[in-house]
Amino acid sequence: MSAMLNTLLRTVILDDSAYQEWRERPNLFQRGIVLIAIVILIAGLIVFAVNLVNLVRAPNLDKIEAEIRQGFEMSTRFNPAMQNMPPEVQEMMDGMVEVIVPMVSDLSQIEAPLPRGISGFFQAAGAYLTRVLAALGGWLFYGALVLIAANLLGGSAKLPDFLGTVALYIVPGLLAVLRPIPCLGGLLALVGTIWSIVVYVKAVSIATDLDAGRSILAVFAPFIVMVLLGVLLSVMAVAWLAIVL
Repeated sequence: MSAMLNTLLRTVILDDSAYQEWRERPNLFQRGIVLIAIVILIAGLIVFAVNLVNLVRAPNLDKIEAEIRQGFEMSTRFNPAMQNMPPEVQEMMDGMVEVIVPMVSDLSQIEAPLPRGISGFFQAAGAYLTRVLAALGGWLFYGALVLIAANLLGGSAKLPDFLGTVALYIVPGLLAVLRPIPCLGGLLALVGTIWSIVVYVKAVSIATDLDAGRSILAVFAPFIVMVLLGVLLSVMAVAWLAIVL
């Protein structure tokens, strides 16, 4: 176990031999799954605890009302269209707050089949475990796209071995456990995200024998293609609406 932890720590500092040691261990693909699941669970511990507390205790209606009003104020401040709203529309939006808050109060007082503590635990645990499934799905889907790009750029690797290698990108994500800390937590989580991308590029290079430049291109190519495709579909949708309407 200590040897594996040492290997994982050395991958964070981009030690080539650590990546090779990770690849030489048996069941590379399965280890990738376990590694991602463990890191996501550890990184989300504090968020899980906060969610659990919020779901178990009764809702703070004053806080909910303040957050709704703050959301309207932010929308008005940054949305020019809302800055020139007629007075009657503004009154209608203010009235919505007066309606929403009592609705939340009524919903919170509905007796559930299970006590609040148990139902809150299951909700928090469900969200907690969903993060793991989402991370694994993203790893599989995006990893397959990156491998296609890498193959087009002259690289070569089998999909299970490739995915098991690039799973190392998740290790810097441990910094996300500090995210709930005001100011510093968000900064450290951002650093972890950026360094995860660096580790991902390094892992692609090791797994496919591509140089750094082509590895970077292989990692970002699927993202660029998806963004361009999204823009194209949006333009087509707007054009279609303009024709129909």
